Amino acid sequence: MVWRMLEETEMDIHRNLAIEEALARVNASSKSKMHTIRFWRSPKSVVMGRFQCAHLEVNLGYCSDNQIPIARRFTGGGTVYHDEGNLNITLCLDQHAPYVARTLGELYWNFFGAMASGLQEIGVEVRYDHSRQCLRMGGKKVTGTAGWIKHGVSFLHGTLLIDSDLQVLSQCLTVPPNQPVYLRDKSRIRCKPSKKDVVTSIAREMKDRPSDDEIKQAIMSGIQKLTGETLEMGTLTQEEKDAAHSLYQNRYRLSEWNLGIPYQE
Repeated sequence: MVWRMLEETEMDIHRNLAIEEALARVNASSKSKMHTIRFWRSPKSVVMGRFQCAHLEVNLGYCSDNQIPIARRFTGGGTVYHDEGNLNITLCLDQHAPYVARTLGELYWNFFGAMASGLQEIGVEVRYDHSRQCLRMGGKKVTGTAGWIKHGVSFLHGTLLIDSDLQVLSQCLTVPPNQPVYLRDKSRIRCKPSKKDVVTSIAREMKDRPSDDEIKQAIMSGIQKLTGETLEMGTLTQEEKDAAHSLYQNRYRLSEWNLGIPYQE
């Protein structure tokens, strides 16, 4: 089976996250599922997992003062920072393929492990950490990961800190005391906390890092070696575009989805 490779130019974080969910849900409802790898970026922004609470994850005042949007994705996992030095990697997979595992742990191990192998081939000394389901350099985390499995689709996405501003990352994710409290929806204040870790970037760990294009090619090479399949440039289908637009209008542009609902005792 030929894989579809998407390299999107959309830069709005909320629209990008709508595209992510659209890929998963459209393919889950389709009889003809496509293996897809998507590379994308966003300017400075903070992205929380679905089951997290903004006041416990994000420096709300700093983000507001610096016009850094706060967004929520449809998958679980912890809070991550995005900027143009961060590469986002998405995999939307048909579970009928023999190399697509049925559990998230195995999927992370297989596919992010394959990415690590590809990156090692070009001198990026990352390793897959099975216990925290991430890639590390020098013991420090360079990826965040999250996933979703439903209706014959395995969906993974993650970040890769290539040359992100780690100082801004730290400011965004250092939570001050006594922030306004937000419910995740009208009834839920339960929050799934991020697992704290020490992060770094490829640029910080390497004197002469590979180019972004070389890094993407290495990631694709690792995937190709794992699957034995070829990758070809493609585009979103019209159904995916329509679903993404609807999700953006009805979910991802709304403060109630992204921040939650202000809590009043």
